[in-house]
Amino acid sequence: MTLNQLEPQVEFEPLTTPASLAAVRTIAAEIWPQTFAPLLSPEQIPYMMNMMYAPEVMERELESGYHFELLKVDGRPAGYISYSAYEGHPDTAKLHKVYLLAEFHGRGLGQRMLDRAQQRCRELGFKSIMLAVNKGNERAMRAYRRNGFTIAEAVKVPIGGGFFMDDYLMRKAL
Repeated sequence: MTLNQLEPQVEFEPLTTPASLAAVRTIAAEIWPQTFAPLLSPEQIPYMMNMMYAPEVMERELESGYHFELLKVDGRPAGYISYSAYEGHPDTAKLHKVYLLAEFHGRGLGQRMLDRAQQRCRELGFKSIMLAVNKGNERAMRAYRRNGFTIAEAVKVPIGGGFFMDDYLMRKAL
């Protein structure tokens, strides 16, 4: 067996139709409870899942210029990224989502996803990129810091239902 045969085949598939976004919802349904159980109440997780992943929400995002890409490893869906222009900041992209199934952690795939999002945002002409990360998500914050992101501000945004997103906004020049 050659070294190339040992390397997994990794590809990013742009999701451009409402029907194709179902793959993201399937992965999110597994990732979100695992990732956010230690950080959010049991009631807030399904509330936010519906707020962000309902088909009509994702379809509106797609129509308004959001880019969604599915990460496939050896042909299997493994994660997803989503990015768009950052409202009110014409030279800045917003990285909305970078999520990878737990079984694929530790293989450098999260780094590849982040690299891909940054590359695509540069190609789209953005000069910087912004993201929001839960203040308690230390693992994600370490990864973003390793990649040159710095905290721009702390925010606590009401999202309805008595819930808040208690995040750091992190920024990086592209």
